[in-house]
Amino acid sequence: MSKNYLQNNTFHIDDMSAVSIDLSCDSDDLDDLPELNLVTKSQSQSGSSQSTTSISQNLGTSDKETKQPRKGVKRKASDNQSPKQAQKIYKPGECMKHMILEMHPNLLEAWYCADVSREITASGAKVRSSTAMCDVRLVLWSRVVESKLASKEGVVGLTTTKEPCNHGLYVTRLEDIEEHIVGKTLSQHMLSAAGLAGCKLTLVLFAVKDFFKNTGRKTNNSKKKTIEPIHLEMALTDLLVTAICDTITVNSPNELALTFVQFTKAIAEAPYKKAKRAYDEQVDFYMRGDNKKCAAVSKQGDGVEALWQQMVAVLPMSSLETARAICKQYKTPRALYEAQKQASSVNTLADVCVPRSAVPGSKARRVGSEFARKLHILFTADDGNMLVE
Repeated sequence: MSKNYLQNNTFHIDDMSAVSIDLSCDSDDLDDLPELNLVTKSQSQSGSSQSTTSISQNLGTSDKETKQPRKGVKRKASDNQSPKQAQKIYKPGECMKHMILEMHPNLLEAWYCADVSREITASGAKVRSSTAMCDVRLVLWSRVVESKLASKEGVVGLTTTKEPCNHGLYVTRLEDIEEHIVGKTLSQHMLSAAGLAGCKLTLVLFAVKDFFKNTGRKTNNSKKKTIEPIHLEMALTDLLVTAICDTITVNSPNELALTFVQFTKAIAEAPYKKAKRAYDEQVDFYMRGDNKKCAAVSKQGDGVEALWQQMVAVLPMSSLETARAICKQYKTPRALYEAQKQASSVNTLADVCVPRSAVPGSKARRVGSEFARKLHILFTADDGNMLVE
């Protein structure tokens, strides 16, 4: 009997409910025949429940075994995504989604703040009215961050999901601070407001032009004016020097809303830009804008000639035609450097012909002694502080 024989023939066994065959052997010997575990009817009735439970248990364990590595993969993915998610909060383009602009309801419902909600929502940030603001004219920002475990005085708990920002606005009309300008107390007033807000403030004055506008007729409001533009300039100068508080003037509701959007974007991107600047300042030399008309050089060396030609073309007193003529005569920077060691190198370089146009037979001009002399200084000077002039 062979394995093929067992597979190609069917067994009809009476009074048997289950047959288990082990076909792991491939031998044809009688001693190596697979064992048959035969179960009778009486045994099958008592063992049917046990077999079903064992099968279900085996299936359960197999499912658990297959699910366990999947959970591990999910955990690893979540662990890798958590720092990336934290970086997205400060990344330009994504940071605006996590910003909240907080204003007092009275300021938010003012007629000159009618466009604030629309412009801020369009930029991706959120506007929230808060009656807990210490001053009606304050505009503050906060950033939504992920909560973390932290211990405080021996008690472990989650940190808050709101991170207050270190800059705010103080929005007001000129007639509302006219008394402070007359009494020369504007600086003290802004310092106290910054102390209540807990951050640096910028004064935003609305409709300054309309306040000083001369309508040509005498009204009750014109008689009440006690300040002139020179008084406002002196008060704002004192505010900048004494309280280190800058001022912005706007004249329309839409201009005020766009100012809020600009400050929201600047505050949202500030941590990322500061970290980038700190990283750049660690090196002695770096260059930005590496994709501006640069010659690409592949790993195989393709593009080296174009790069050498561009290096010569960007020099003062040079041009594309001059660079092509010099690079045709000196294939590499090393070739030009070796040539400049010769005694008559300046005259040889000055006599290089530069075609005036791409038309064959056109008259050519020389590189010139002035440009040749500067190239000679550039390639042979031992002092890095030497001026090429």
